[in-house]
Amino acid sequence: MGATKFILGMRDRYFNELYKIFERDPQAIFITADNGAPTLDQFARDFPDRFINVGIAEQQLIGMACGMAFEGKKVYVYAIAPFVSLRCYEQVKLDVCAMNLPIVLIGVGAGYAYDIMGPSHHTVEDISIMRALPNLKVYSMADGSSAAELAQVVHQDSSPQYIRFDRAGIPEVYASRPIAIEDGLTQLRQGKDVCIIATGVMVHTALAAADILRQTSNLNVGVIDAFRIKPMNAELLKQYLHNVDRVVTLEEHLLAGGLGSAIAELLIDHDVRIPTMRIGQNDRFVFEYGGRNAIWEKYGLDVGAVTSRIVKWVRGESAGAPDAPAQTPQSEPHSARY
Repeated sequence: MGATKFILGMRDRYFNELYKIFERDPQAIFITADNGAPTLDQFARDFPDRFINVGIAEQQLIGMACGMAFEGKKVYVYAIAPFVSLRCYEQVKLDVCAMNLPIVLIGVGAGYAYDIMGPSHHTVEDISIMRALPNLKVYSMADGSSAAELAQVVHQDSSPQYIRFDRAGIPEVYASRPIAIEDGLTQLRQGKDVCIIATGVMVHTALAAADILRQTSNLNVGVIDAFRIKPMNAELLKQYLHNVDRVVTLEEHLLAGGLGSAIAELLIDHDVRIPTMRIGQNDRFVFEYGGRNAIWEKYGLDVGAVTSRIVKWVRGESAGAPDAPAQTPQSEPHSARY
């Protein structure tokens, strides 16, 4: 057997590009809340006056970043995604967004990436809450190549920005295809019968489901990667959905306020009348162990469940989300911060 190919994660691909930016821009500052990464060592080594670790103090991190931004710095802050979003939400709202400061919030561990850590480390509410904040742009990337391309665009943008990255290396989508970050979304496959609009790691599930549906159900299925969730590129999305019969949104995120909600709002606001089905996590916390794939299989986010729901929906059968047994909260293991 050949050796398994190592895939550098999207966070690290982004940090490597950001390092090049730091070499050119002495006004760039990086602040972390006791979170490390192999690619961050080069920042600490080569830019010791511009790399700060505040420890386990995310709210303090935001305050420090705002002070530096007021002094003309371009500030990047980094923590586990639920901590940089939910834990310091009021500070982000009032200090970053209300002041419209050039601060980039980088969160690692989108969705169930920290699978066995339980609800404290799951990040399935961040799209809902972060897109609600005025002035804040929200990105959710699907692979390392797109994350690397994002770095320069984000640096040149003076808006507050939030980026959600997956934790581990995942297969490439854009290694051999261009991506226009400014567009905010990319049509990866064309299809008339159904168009799946996905974000983050679920873009890979959407592509696999599209292949299966074409082969087994003779459905012509398109796939769109919505990597900039706010602001959504309404005009381009409308072009892609022209003459599409049905739309499915797919996300590793709670349905309330997530990608599916954002797409539904856009369709309503622009009077685009296409039958739409949302696939994501229903109104629940997840306490089960077994890994990320086990969570997907239990709650209908794996490729098989997604394809089954789409087929049933197209045929006019019931396509409701899989039922899950009543939850019995279990104690979580000691939290790991990396």
